Amino acid sequence: MASGNEISRRTFLSRGAVTGGAVVLGAAASTALAGCSTGNSGSSSSTTASGSKPGVGTGTPVRGGSLTVGTVAEIDGFYPPMNHWDTNGYLYANAVYDPLMAVGADGTIKPYLAQSISSNSTYDAWTMTLRPGVKFSDGSALTSAVVKANFDALRGSPLTGTALKQVASVTTPDAMTVVFTLTGPNPTFPAGLTSQVGYVVGEAMIQQASIPGTTPKPVGTGPFIFAEWQPNDHFTATRNPHYWRSGLPYLDQITFKPIPDTVQREATLKTGGVDMIESTDPGTINRFSGQSGYQLVDSRTGVIGEPTTGFIMLNTAVAPTNDLRIRQALAKGLDTAQIQKIFGGGFAKPVNGLFLPGSPYYSKTDYPTYDPAEAKALVNEYKAQHGTPTLQLITITDPRLAQLVQIVQQMWNQVGFDISVKTVQQASIITEFVTGSFQAATSYQFGTVNPDLNYVWWSTTTISPVGGIGLNFTRLDDPQIETAMLAGRAATDQQTRVASYQKVNQRLSQDLPYLWIEQYLFSEVAQNRVQNFNNVTLPDGSPGYSFNEGQFFPTQIWMAG
Repeated sequence: MASGNEISRRTFLSRGAVTGGAVVLGAAASTALAGCSTGNSGSSSSTTASGSKPGVGTGTPVRGGSLTVGTVAEIDGFYPPMNHWDTNGYLYANAVYDPLMAVGADGTIKPYLAQSISSNSTYDAWTMTLRPGVKFSDGSALTSAVVKANFDALRGSPLTGTALKQVASVTTPDAMTVVFTLTGPNPTFPAGLTSQVGYVVGEAMIQQASIPGTTPKPVGTGPFIFAEWQPNDHFTATRNPHYWRSGLPYLDQITFKPIPDTVQREATLKTGGVDMIESTDPGTINRFSGQSGYQLVDSRTGVIGEPTTGFIMLNTAVAPTNDLRIRQALAKGLDTAQIQKIFGGGFAKPVNGLFLPGSPYYSKTDYPTYDPAEAKALVNEYKAQHGTPTLQLITITDPRLAQLVQIVQQMWNQVGFDISVKTVQQASIITEFVTGSFQAATSYQFGTVNPDLNYVWWSTTTISPVGGIGLNFTRLDDPQIETAMLAGRAATDQQTRVASYQKVNQRLSQDLPYLWIEQYLFSEVAQNRVQNFNNVTLPDGSPGYSFNEGQFFPTQIWMAG
């Protein structure tokens, strides 16, 4: 049920995570109502010409060549303290930057730019040693002072500062050591450093960003160097000849080309205008499964942790969605089975919360089932006191999503609501999320390897009045969720963590800030000559999480003849 035109995970902030308190600024506060699940190496319905696993290179890597990727949307910039990264933001970032930490194929958190990280006995202080000999694209060295400068900028930003409240201080005992002191225990702190706030930029970029009206150009340690960016047309980066990972990257150049319309993006792949595409439309899987000449990787299987979920987000701080009866009526008036049948491409799976069956955190909840008669009764009860509930549903520009929203509008009007639809650009919808200037909106979010990384989206500490910047977009003020999230964060035993996050899941099913639709589906399709886009290897030689929320690392991709 994907629109194919998202801004995510992962979007404004995202998949969750930031250091210590965290978020993934970027990965999933997006604007689609869609899909299936996130995945590891994913499930694939096609193979390369040689019969090997899709996206996994065979034979000797070839140096040189250029790769062009068709993406579902454009980003709004490259500066972590300032810009809103979604899935596309991470694709761009993985070309020109490196993260401090990364996710392994088994879900463990591994050093990347960091050489090591360890905690004290109470998990409220973490000491990181940086990898020596790493240079930024401008020739400057990666040092603890640069990392501290990054975190000073992140903590001082109205966008990311709220998410970093648990980081009390960042100190630099020596040139290669960084100490993060937290306000409380957090055994899973390193996971936050895999997110937007863990991508380190050069000091020159931080200085650029301090000049009013300046759009800073990327200065990173990554496998490619920024060449040019023409927003809504293309972003190009060229091979970093001094990249610290020996022999990498293989490509001479990589280009990302935003093509919001799924049909157009697929057609561009078939005509050779791009070599590879990403998609959140389940139909892409149907159309490319078994097609010779192409490799398909998707996220129907291999979920690590919490999947990305498509939903309708409700603002609990404005009328009429500040009334629980209205949120219950909207939930009971939404026939998700019918929506999945029409838009799910045969792959959609219903969800009733944050976790999938089989996850250690999964539990049945009290989430309402489809009951239009009860929905009408709740609307009539509200109407007797306040009049007909009028509601605006906002979404982004996309023909497929427009059709979906029209069906939702009809369902809700049939149970007594007066529903209008507002279509906006992605950048605008993110602003409305952050400021709380909406009643209901299509969205997707929450995929992460660690439930704590979504703390920022549900915390009572990240609520701002409507009009102010708040990372708790729904403005839901539930102290029980706050208590459970903090208990899960501080826990060192799995039993406590499971109980804590099951409590969060249950409370969300009762508070109803989100009307769950289904798991969100990501896929990538590439010509057979594109090798190794689904086979990331981390600096220590271990396999990485290769297909994480539709993201990939371009470092080890090569083009066959």
